[in-house]
Amino acid sequence: MSRLSQSSSIGGRTQRQPSPVLIGIVLDVVTNDEHPIIKDSGISDTENDTRFVNKIGTAKLRRIDDVTSSPDELRYYQPYDYSILDLPIIGETVQIINIGNGSSVYRRITNSNVNSGNLLDGIDKLNNPNSDKPDDGGSSDYRETSQTGTPNSSDPDSESIENEYFESTQINPLNFYEGDKILQSRFGQSIRFSGYNNIDNVLAPTIVIRNRQGNKSLEELKDGTPTYENIVDDGSTIVLSSGDHLLEFTPGQIDTPMETTPIYAEEPELKGTDQVLINSGRIILSSKDSEMLFYSKGNYSFISDGKLTIDNGLDGADMDFNGDVMITTNDNNFTILGGVGEIYLNTDSVDEPLARGQTLIDILAELCEAINKQIFSTPAGPTPPGPNNRGDFTKIKSKLDTILSTLNYTE
Repeated sequence: MSRLSQSSSIGGRTQRQPSPVLIGIVLDVVTNDEHPIIKDSGISDTENDTRFVNKIGTAKLRRIDDVTSSPDELRYYQPYDYSILDLPIIGETVQIINIGNGSSVYRRITNSNVNSGNLLDGIDKLNNPNSDKPDDGGSSDYRETSQTGTPNSSDPDSESIENEYFESTQINPLNFYEGDKILQSRFGQSIRFSGYNNIDNVLAPTIVIRNRQGNKSLEELKDGTPTYENIVDDGSTIVLSSGDHLLEFTPGQIDTPMETTPIYAEEPELKGTDQVLINSGRIILSSKDSEMLFYSKGNYSFISDGKLTIDNGLDGADMDFNGDVMITTNDNNFTILGGVGEIYLNTDSVDEPLARGQTLIDILAELCEAINKQIFSTPAGPTPPGPNNRGDFTKIKSKLDTILSTLNYTE
């Protein structure tokens, strides 16, 4: 069959028939500059060595109408679009597109099996020109491949080119909302652009970025069953929502929700305004050479089942509160360690140092003992030791320990 369009006259007008779609089977994909066709390009490995890196992303294809060429004779095709690159894997079929001037590129053929696409485990022996052909030369098998984009496997035990490490796994395709634009990878990542992603079907522009399909849905869904994103179950997820889009969010994991109940924080509104939600197993924010600023027009809260730590290693901290400050430890210790640094309470002066409680007790006890032992000299001679009301001083001494706090301590 000719690749060129054929013309026919209908009603005095020339009708152009479309060129047949050419299908190729992927035998190799260049994914990095360590590939042999780049390393063995004959160019010395110098500082200025480009090593044909423009071949990254190309795929070696066997056209379905080629049953004789050896693999070494087959060519590598450039991808249709480098800006939105959808790499095939070995064993998939792709569309070969003539872009003029004798140049052709490939474009991956996708289907609802978002993980393995049209891949079969092992390429049919028809792809190997050294193998025996059926009586019809393989034309029937190639015809079906051309129509469906899926290679047949007339002999599953035949020697075939295999993927180096790719293994098919279950990834469920997404359900759609009216007008959606969706990007889905074979690994469970997806980006959804929605306008009516809400129960009331009113305009509420929303972007949902998901890195991995959740384990719970993989366990509960059959292969091929469409699903929706699940903020709690899925891997790292970012949602940019607005208006009536409802964030189906609860903190923690599906099987292990958070235990800490907020006391002062209010439960967030999950719809009604522009919102950004980031949910992941771990979140790292890093500002490597300048400030990190957090602005909030309203309240802000930190809620955690774990411990709060702040390590400010190279500088101090300034905190300015224009309201009451309450710290509740719920029967746990509260410790401030200043080292040899000074601690000031409601003053910046050193005129009124704090008293040491136990030291004060010891000095007052010594004072009571000294009063009870004092002797006065008179014209009649020295008096007996102690005043007449020495019992009062003894009683005062017995109560000195009540000065000490049982919960608060200083150095």
